[in-house]
Amino acid sequence: MSASMGHGVSRRRFLWGLGMSVTAVACTNGTTITTFGSTTTTSPTTTTPPPGTLGARNGRTLVIVELGGGNDGLNTVVPHADPAYRALRPDLGIDDPLDLDGEIGLHPSLARLAERYEKGQMAIVEGVGVPNPSLSHFESMDRWWTADGGAEGSGWLGRWLDGTVGFEDPTAAVSIGPGPSRALLGTGSYSVAIQGADGLTPDVPGWIDDADELMASWRGFVPALQGDVGPVAEVRTAIEATLEAKEDLGVLLGDETGRPGRPLPGFADQLEVAATLATSSAPPSILFVHGAGDFDTHQRQDTRHAELLGEVDGAIGDFLDTIEAAGRLDDVTLMTTSEFGRRAGENGDGTDHGTAAPNLLLGGGVAGGRHGQSPSLTALDSSGNLRHTVDFRSVYASVLSQWLEADDEEILGGSWEQLGLFA
Repeated sequence: MSASMGHGVSRRRFLWGLGMSVTAVACTNGTTITTFGSTTTTSPTTTTPPPGTLGARNGRTLVIVELGGGNDGLNTVVPHADPAYRALRPDLGIDDPLDLDGEIGLHPSLARLAERYEKGQMAIVEGVGVPNPSLSHFESMDRWWTADGGAEGSGWLGRWLDGTVGFEDPTAAVSIGPGPSRALLGTGSYSVAIQGADGLTPDVPGWIDDADELMASWRGFVPALQGDVGPVAEVRTAIEATLEAKEDLGVLLGDETGRPGRPLPGFADQLEVAATLATSSAPPSILFVHGAGDFDTHQRQDTRHAELLGEVDGAIGDFLDTIEAAGRLDDVTLMTTSEFGRRAGENGDGTDHGTAAPNLLLGGGVAGGRHGQSPSLTALDSSGNLRHTVDFRSVYASVLSQWLEADDEEILGGSWEQLGLFA
């Protein structure tokens, strides 16, 4: 593996220019422990399953790409053959979608994804949404992160971590972006968060010239924490896990040195780091990338959405090219999510918060083509929103059981329809 990651991103710049956010995160005994980051409180739990009871790492990698803000599904996967589409969007409707099958097409900015679809390497799950949807960003994101089963503070992937690796492998799941994601928060496991370029860099003491010196200071701090139980022990364990994660990631990313900087200014750089980890000697099972931009297109949607999707197309296209060249295309699946879609009808030069939208899955192992059912453009709800046809937990259940080979019912707290998303 090359030590260089492109765009000037070296191992040290990656680990330190981001505010060194190799951050070990766990929710134990009612407290979310975060080192090199903030601390928040959650509810205690006594239901954490022992590691290994819900599954095991199987050599595959799941990459979640979160399109934050509410991506417009109707202008991403365009139902151009339905006359109701143009009636709802006389000005914002896409005139020249990249046709896939005579009924739907992709936004013109998604040319590289369209090529993957033609190769059978992209699955489109149509009409994905949540029951009794909220149009609030925060409530909707929380439901997607927890799969409606996280009253105890845990996320759906955090519960996978709890029942597979526990505290033994803090680099089994890595979040790349502006801080930890609740989706990876477990009650009996650690995940690692590599934060955005504004991370903790401003908080590094001025008398520390070398990032390694800061790590040495933290390493010396661990023995000073006394006690085998309670919050002090949890903090000590979290620090140790963070140091271990930093060392492990340093090995996976190579050994190029450099001055601290701000190496991940955009989504493409974040996915490039994800590709480096996914093709490393010990790839994480989960990579959660959540810096893809603001898809909350209330205004200027025509140009803004085209630009955003162009960035997504380029970044995902490069990611897939990298893992394919490394021979891992069949072992990596990338899935897009967003907290909701947009309203069916346009509102001026933008769209309001909506409900159902498609999920895209890409990789050599997916069952390419269309899945689920297109929501009706005429039988809208009382607010003018699409009615979802696929419960978002069905997508999660399918990914957990078919790709990660885990106990989806235990992780999600119920049984959900399985979709045939993998070949």
